[in-house]
Amino acid sequence: MKTELKLIIAGFCFVVLVVLLSIVFSLGLAITINALVLGIFMLAVPYIVYRFFKFQKIKSYERDFPKFLRDLAESKRAGLSVNEAIKTAGRSEYGSLTPVLQKLNTQLSWNVPLEQVLEKFAALMSESTVITNSILIIQQANKAGGSVEKTLESLAENIESLHEVEEEKKTLLNQQVVMTYAIFFIFLGITISLIKFLVPLLQTHTEFGGFSLESLQTSPCEQCFTSRDVVCSSCIFLTSVADNFGFGQQNDPVAYYKALFFVMILIQAIFTGLIAGQISADSVVAGLKHSFVMFLFGFIIFLAVVRLGVV
Repeated sequence: MKTELKLIIAGFCFVVLVVLLSIVFSLGLAITINALVLGIFMLAVPYIVYRFFKFQKIKSYERDFPKFLRDLAESKRAGLSVNEAIKTAGRSEYGSLTPVLQKLNTQLSWNVPLEQVLEKFAALMSESTVITNSILIIQQANKAGGSVEKTLESLAENIESLHEVEEEKKTLLNQQVVMTYAIFFIFLGITISLIKFLVPLLQTHTEFGGFSLESLQTSPCEQCFTSRDVVCSSCIFLTSVADNFGFGQQNDPVAYYKALFFVMILIQAIFTGLIAGQISADSVVAGLKHSFVMFLFGFIIFLAVVRLGVV
C-alpha cells in the first residue's frame, strides 16, 4: 500500500473516531466541531508535507538524471552493453539518484531481464514525466539497436535544456510571486484596519439615511449562544476561536469579527501560497512552502497586533 493512501486512511479513521466519541459521550456541538477541525488538520498536514518532500525528491532526481544518461552514453561508446553500462553507473555517485541506481545494479546482478528492470525503474519514477518518457525512449532505442549512445546523449541535452527553460521561466515569474506576497500583506493590512476603524464605527448609535446601526452593538452569533443547532456551527467555531486565542468575551461583537478575520487571513494565506507555487513551478505542491510562510506571518502578525492592543 502506498504511503499516501496510508496517510489518508489513518487521517480519515481519526476523524471518524473523533465524531463517534463526541456522539457517544455527548461532548456537545462546540467540542465536536473543534475536534473535527483538528482531525481534518491532522489529516491534511502529514499528507501535504509528504507530497511536498516527494515533489522535491522528484525534482532532485530530474536534476541528476542527465549526468546518468551521459555516463551511460560514454560506457556505450566504450563498447559496453546497456546492462553493463547501468551496472557501471550503479557504482558511481549521482546525488539523490544513487540509491535508486544501486537497486537497478542489484537487480541486473541477479540476472533480472533489462526490460523488467527498466519497467520497475519507470514505475518508481512514475511521478516524473521527464524520466518515465526517457526510460521509454531508452527501451525502444535498445530494441531497435543502432547508435544508442547518440540517443542517450540527445536525451541528456534535451532534459538539461528543459531545466534551463524552467529556471528562466522561474526567474521571469518571480515578480508575479512577489506580487502574490504583496497582495496577501495588503489583505492582512486591510483586515486589521477594518477591525481597528470600521467595526467601532459601525457600533456607534448614529443613524445614516434612516438606517440604525444599533444592532451591531451585539454579536451576530448572539442567538447561537444557547443553541446547539447545526446551523449555528460556524458561530460556534468562531466563538471557540475567539475564546482560544483571547480575542474577547463571547458576547463581544469585536471578538466575533477578530475571529472571523483571523480565519479569513489564514485561509487567504494557504490559497495565495498555492497560487504562487502554480505560477512559479507549475505545481500546487510547490506552493506549500509559500503557504507555510504566509500562514506563519499572518498568524504571528495578527496575534501580535491583538496582544499589543492595536485592535
